[in-house]
Amino acid sequence: MGIPVWVSRDTVDPAIFDAKALKNVVKNVVKNIPQQKNSVQSIPSIQIPTQNNPIYHQPQTPTAFSTENLFNEIDQATSQVRQPQSASSIADSLQAKIETTKLTDCSNFDWQQLYQAVTECQQCELYNKRTQVVFGEGAQNPAWMIIGDAPKEEEDTQGKPFMDRSGVLLDNMLTAIGLDRPAVYLANTLKCRPPNNRDPKKVESKACYGYLKRQIELVNPALILIVGRIAAQHLLQTKEPLAQLRGRRHTMAAFNIPVVVTYHPAYLLRQPRDKYKSWQDLKLAQSILAEVSGN
Repeated sequence: MGIPVWVSRDTVDPAIFDAKALKNVVKNVVKNIPQQKNSVQSIPSIQIPTQNNPIYHQPQTPTAFSTENLFNEIDQATSQVRQPQSASSIADSLQAKIETTKLTDCSNFDWQQLYQAVTECQQCELYNKRTQVVFGEGAQNPAWMIIGDAPKEEEDTQGKPFMDRSGVLLDNMLTAIGLDRPAVYLANTLKCRPPNNRDPKKVESKACYGYLKRQIELVNPALILIVGRIAAQHLLQTKEPLAQLRGRRHTMAAFNIPVVVTYHPAYLLRQPRDKYKSWQDLKLAQSILAEVSGN
């Protein structure tokens, strides 16, 4: 379904209107010309003025009068006028450009190389809006890796994940299961904050995925806890709502690592009645971890 687009007449080459109008006038005139059998008249070739064609040119050799030839010349001149692009064609062109963008191959990077690549990244428009990148932090080979949505304002300021009030709640959640920040690895789906905390665009998530994938490979956790709808849907490649994703075990396509999904701490601050559901998810993660660890 196309997107309605208002195009002002002033934004379109006026020649296109002149050409169409001229064709209609010629049709009306031709109707009134007596058609005599075997009669031959000659006129110079008609050329419609456009941006690329001069208004006047040298007359061509007279030819036999033919309304069909005349209309063909008008059609040809009209077709040469540039037509305005529709919104859908512009979107398709942009998407094609996005799909062909070459992203950084960090599949063999060590921690230092990966960090440098992230701090120098310009693979999407967020690089010129960030205060600093939010790379991630924590233990290098922990049992738990926790992945959130995208950095918020305080994270963008400090360059560390989960640094606002939601981070305090996350710390309390970890304490409840006998963990703390130094015992886990924290990261976000995006390394830069989207303006006004909007949802990430597809191209932004795609630009950051290679970095996060390499982080997971380097951390090599026994279990991944995804907090937040955006992170869960992106990493699990699904459109299911978070309420249907939580409470069960998942596996990311690129890894043989168990995954548990729960609510983002920022959501729980707004909807505290769902804290007990997150507690259930944490207990599920603990039981899965004990199972895969053989404890």
